[in-house]
Amino acid sequence: MRAVVLQCHPLRISYNEAMLERTLLGLRAGGADPELHRLAEGADPAPEGIVGAEILVLVHPTWWGGLPAPLLGWVQRRLGPWIDDDAAITTSPLRTVRGLVSVTSHGSSRLINRIQGESGRQLAKRTLLPLCSREARHHWISLYKLDRLDPADLAAFLDRVEHETRLTTSQNAV
Repeated sequence: MRAVVLQCHPLRISYNEAMLERTLLGLRAGGADPELHRLAEGADPAPEGIVGAEILVLVHPTWWGGLPAPLLGWVQRRLGPWIDDDAAITTSPLRTVRGLVSVTSHGSSRLINRIQGESGRQLAKRTLLPLCSREARHHWISLYKLDRLDPADLAAFLDRVEHETRLTTSQNAV
């Protein structure tokens, strides 16, 4: 099973990197062959390079209530014809994606993010999910109050990331 992972954080030494590592472990444990693209390091996968993926995973922090610019820019540049123009949905590069997964962290609480509208979650559900297979489901794996958690809470979230990505991969196996 092919999984495409779009990661967007400028530092290799970060909690986001730990989230990415556990995401990749979970995908592999579930039987996927993950293909990693680091958007903050200049990766810019073309739409035709995504075609055939069964799982699309977005690993990113939520900054100032929104997505990092390289991830949002990739969506606008690469998926714009299917979002804003008249490209046929049947030609969407995400048409084979059955599992759309968002793995993210927030410095603020769940309540603050809900009030702000959780733009990352809404982008995935309202913009990306309609470009995927009709059977596709979105899985939101999010850590809130990142800056105020103790090491045990951070470790527990990483365990959750690995478990849920493995489970998502297993559920989407053909």
